Amino acid sequence: MVSYSLSENAYLKIFFHAAKHPHLPVNGVLLGRQASDVVVIEDVIPLLHHWTSLSPMMEIGLDLAKGHAEAREMTLVGYYQASERLDDTALAPVGERVAQKIRDQFNDAVAFVIDGDKLGTGDPALLPYLPQPSTSFWRPCIAQTPAFTTGSNFLLAKADSPSRAIALVRDHHLHEKFGDFDDHLEDSRASSLLSTTMTIASAFKGTLVHCPSLGQLEVLEDHILLVDHQGFIIYVGPADSEASEEFLAKIDIPITVIPSGGFLLPTFCDLHLHAPQFLFQGTGLHLPLMQWLNEYGFKSEESLDSQPGLAKVVYVRLAERLRDAGTGAVLLFGTINNTANLILAEAMQTIGIRALVGKLSMDISSRPSYVEPSAQSSLHSAEEFIDGCRDLVSSYEPHRRLVEPVITPRFVPTCSDELLQGLGKLARDKGVRIQSHLAEAHEAVQWVLSERHKDDIDVFDNFSLLTEKTVQAHCTFLDTDMLSRMAGSCSAVAHCPLSNSYFSEKPFPLREALNLGVPVGLGTDIAGGYSIDIMNSMRQAVVVSRIRDGTRKLSGDGQSLAIDWKDALYLATRGGATALGLSCGVFQVGAPFDAQCIELYKESDKGVGALDFFEPQSGITLGILEKWWCIGDERNRRGIWIQGQKLDAKNAPERA
Repeated sequence: MVSYSLSENAYLKIFFHAAKHPHLPVNGVLLGRQASDVVVIEDVIPLLHHWTSLSPMMEIGLDLAKGHAEAREMTLVGYYQASERLDDTALAPVGERVAQKIRDQFNDAVAFVIDGDKLGTGDPALLPYLPQPSTSFWRPCIAQTPAFTTGSNFLLAKADSPSRAIALVRDHHLHEKFGDFDDHLEDSRASSLLSTTMTIASAFKGTLVHCPSLGQLEVLEDHILLVDHQGFIIYVGPADSEASEEFLAKIDIPITVIPSGGFLLPTFCDLHLHAPQFLFQGTGLHLPLMQWLNEYGFKSEESLDSQPGLAKVVYVRLAERLRDAGTGAVLLFGTINNTANLILAEAMQTIGIRALVGKLSMDISSRPSYVEPSAQSSLHSAEEFIDGCRDLVSSYEPHRRLVEPVITPRFVPTCSDELLQGLGKLARDKGVRIQSHLAEAHEAVQWVLSERHKDDIDVFDNFSLLTEKTVQAHCTFLDTDMLSRMAGSCSAVAHCPLSNSYFSEKPFPLREALNLGVPVGLGTDIAGGYSIDIMNSMRQAVVVSRIRDGTRKLSGDGQSLAIDWKDALYLATRGGATALGLSCGVFQVGAPFDAQCIELYKESDKGVGALDFFEPQSGITLGILEKWWCIGDERNRRGIWIQGQKLDAKNAPERA
C-alpha cells in the first residue's frame, strides 16, 4: 500500500483554514510529489468556505491550483475538507466528486476530513479517505494501526505539528491572517453567481426534510434547492438569504413550488428484494424457509428464466411499483439466467430506478432443474453478466447510468467452496459489490455448521466476500462478536423485519448493530416479505425494536434496544444509500437530486389520503411528519425525481 507523509507546512495551513471558519464548511487541495511508494504532501491550497457549487468557482479554483502546482513541479495529490458541524467526519458528496476529479489525474490521490473534535487536543485532526478499487466511491481508511501513529501508512513529517498549530492560533492568531480562494471572490460573488446560473436545470422552493445522520432529522423550511443539468444539487439555502435572492433574480427557468402542506424528502433505498419472486408476492408465507424456497422461490425463478416475455412484464411492473412507492435505489437478487437478468436491468434503467442487479450464483440446489452445472460455469456466467450489464448502460452519460452489476452467491448452502473462492476473486478483479444472505434462519445456520464446520460469516470472510462493498441480508443469528466483525469490515446489513418475522426464529439485533457502527439499511425482501413499500419496513423495524426493548425491560437490563421513527427514516434514506455506496439520501451540494414530493394537507387544512386534521395547520412540524410516517401511503406522493429527472408526471407540484 502507498504511504503518505504530510509536511508541517501543509498541516498548519489545513489547521488555520478550519480555525478561521469554525462553523463553515471549508475545503482545499493537497500538493505534492510521489517517490516510489510514498506520496509526500508538501503544501496545500485552501479553496472555499462556502461550497455553493462545484461550478464555476470550484472548477476555476481547481484549474488555478493545478497550474500553481505544475509551476512548482508538483501535482495535485489530494483533497481536504471540514464540515459545518465539529462532529461530522463524513466526506461530503461534493468532496467525493472533487477528490475523484483529482484521482482521475493522480491514481494514488487521498482525501482528508478534518475531525473538529480533535482540533484542540494536540492529536492529528485528520481522518484519511481512500477510493474503493474500480469505483468512484471513497471510504474512511480503516486499518489495525490508526492513522498518524507509529507503523501507519499516514505520517506527519513533524510529530509536534498539531501542538505547534494550536500554539500559533492561540498565541499569535495566525489563522486570522489566513486567506483562501473564496476570500478573493467575495467582492465579485454576484458575477460568479450569474455564471453559476448557466448550469441550473431545475429549481425548487419549499420545505426540505432529510436525515443527514442517525438520530438527526432536519426540517429546512422555505429553502431554495438548485439542480444542474447532470442532476446534481449545486445549491441549498434559505429562500430569504442573499445568495438565494441573487439566484432567483437571475435564473430564467420555472421554479417548482412545493405546496405549503408538503415537503421534499430523499427517495427510499431497498437493500434486499428478490425480483423474480415479485411474481408470487404475498403467497405461501405459512411454510418454513427451505420448504418455501423449494415450492415457491426456485420455481418462480425457473419460470421467468424460461419465459423472457413473462420476465419483461413482471420486471417492468416491479420497476413501476418501486417508483410509485418512492423507492429510488434498490439492491436486487435476480436469477441464474443472464438473459432474464439483463431484462431486469433494462427495465430498471428505462423506468429510471437506481438498481444494483445481482445474477444469482448457485452450483448446489435442492431442485435438480434449477442449478448451475459447475462452479466454473457459474463463474463464467457471473463474469459474462457483469460485462453485459455494463455494456447495457455504456451508451449513457456516466451520471445517467443507473444500473450496475453485483456479485450474488445466493447463500452458503447453495455454493461450493470453489465457487465462493472464485466469486471473491471476481469481485476484486471487477470492482463490483457483493450481496448474499447471512445467518438468516436456524435451519440454514445449523446446515452450514454441520457441512462446513464453521459459521457462515467465517465462510464469507475466508473467501474475501465480507468487505466494505458487501451487503448481507437478515443477519439475525449474529452475536456481538460477529457484529463487531461486520463493523470492522464495513460490511452492511439489509434489515428485513417483516420477512424475519416469517422465516427467522429471532429478530435482528438492530440497536446493537447501530451502536457498534455496522452500516444498516432496510429491505422489503419480496417475496419473503409481502409489502414492497419501504414505509412498512420502517414501521415494522420500530415495532420489532420496541418488542425487543420490552423484553429487555422485563429482564432488568439497562440499555434501550428501541429505535424511533426518525431513526427508521434515516435507515430508509441516507442509511440505505450509505450502505450501498451511493451519495444520495441527503440534500447537500454535490449529491444527486433523488427526491420525492410528499403532500400532507391542502391549503384548506384538509388532510391528504389517510391523514385527517381537525385544526388549522401551518408548515411542516415533527408532529405531522410522524403522523404521515405512521399512516401515510402512495396518495401522499406527488412525484419522484432520480438524478434530477422526474419519473412520474402525475400530480406534479406546480411551477411558478
